[in-house]
Amino acid sequence: MKVARIVAPFGLSAVLFILAYLSSKDPGSGYFPLVLMGIGIVLAIVGIAAVFSDK
Repeated sequence: MKVARIVAPFGLSAVLFILAYLSSKDPGSGYFPLVLMGIGIVLAIVGIAAVFSDK
């Protein structure tokens, strides 16, 4: 269970980074890639916090 708690945020973050890259190729996407990138960064921070948590 601890491995899933660590891997899940990083996996979701990687998927969001890929989606942000792909959606940035569309000139009409507006701020959508930035929103995806922001959510991906937040999930990466959550993953780092999960790695260093004591519980």
